[in-house]
Amino acid sequence: MQVLKETTAYRVSLRERIIEKAMQDFSMHGIRAVKMDDLANELGISKRTLYEIFEDKETLLFEGVKVYGERKHEYMRSYAEDERYHVIDIILEAYRMKVEEVRAVNPAFYLDLMKYPKLARYMKEAQQKSREGFLAFMRRGVNEGYFRSDVNYEIVPHIFDALGQYILSNSLVQQYSVEELFSNCFLIALRGFCTDKGLHTIDTLMADAKSE
Repeated sequence: MQVLKETTAYRVSLRERIIEKAMQDFSMHGIRAVKMDDLANELGISKRTLYEIFEDKETLLFEGVKVYGERKHEYMRSYAEDERYHVIDIILEAYRMKVEEVRAVNPAFYLDLMKYPKLARYMKEAQQKSREGFLAFMRRGVNEGYFRSDVNYEIVPHIFDALGQYILSNSLVQQYSVEELFSNCFLIALRGFCTDKGLHTIDTLMADAKSE
C-alpha cells in the first residue's frame, strides 16, 4: 500500500512538472515548435513515460491551459472579493496581468492556439460558462455607479469576444504592443458603458499607472 501511495504521489508530481515545463516551452517558442521528444529529454524522462501521462501534445496543451486558466481565475476571484477594490480596479488588475503575460509569451503561442480544435471548443465553452459571472460583475458596476444602467450587458461579451478573435486572427499581437491594443480596442469599448464617475476613475488610475 505504501509503495502504491508513493507511486501515485510521484505520478502526480511528475504530471505537474510536465505541465509546467511544457507551458514554459510553448510560451517561449510557440506550440508547434515544441516537440514531445524534446520535452521528454528536457525533463529527463522517457518518451514512453511522457506518453503514458499525456497521449499527445494537444492533450498536454489542453491540460496546461486549464491549469493556468484556473490559477488566474482563482486569483481574480480572490481579488474581486476584496472589499478594498471596485470594478474599475478589478478590470485594470486583469489588464495588468494580461500585459505581463503577453510580454512574456511568444506571439506564435496565441496564433497556434487557434489550430487545436479540442482547445478551441474548450475555450468557447469556458467563455459561455463565464457569461453569468460577467453579467453579475457588470450589475455590480452599475450598483457601484461606474457603469451605465441603460446598456444591454448581454451584448457586451460578444463585442469583447469579437475584438479578441479579430486581434488573434489578424496577428495584431505581432504588429502592436498589448498596451496599444488594449488602449485602442478594449479600453474604448469599456469607456462606452461607463458613467462619468467610471470615466474619471479610469483616467485617474491609468494616469497614475503611467507615472509610476
